[in-house]
Amino acid sequence: MIQQALLGQVADVDIRLLRVFRAVAESGGLAAAESELNIGRSTISRHLNDLEARLGVTLCSRGRAGFALTGEGDVIYRAALRLLANIETFRSEVNEVRQQIAGHLTLAFFDKTATNPAAQIGAAI
Repeated sequence: MIQQALLGQVADVDIRLLRVFRAVAESGGLAAAESELNIGRSTISRHLNDLEARLGVTLCSRGRAGFALTGEGDVIYRAALRLLANIETFRSEVNEVRQQIAGHLTLAFFDKTATNPAAQIGAAI
């Protein structure tokens, strides 16, 4: 019997929410993440709640007692780091492909330039 995946397709919104979660986890709480994310604490809290609802787990305990990742939150944090790193690698590789020189180049030489050892055409190509 095949189990159905809980998450399904990862959408753009999931990636945005995971970036918020990463910032909160790395900052050690919502208040500390406010300046990094440049959004208010209530918005950050809403994003975390949305991510928790989408994933079906509690990612962290937060409140007056402090901030701490849950066991599931720690696993998802590490998976999010890998996912976001892979997205960055993909972006870099695509940009490299777009920046590579491509096409057909025709070279023409006069007289015996190509066979002249002083011209060093072979080394230049």
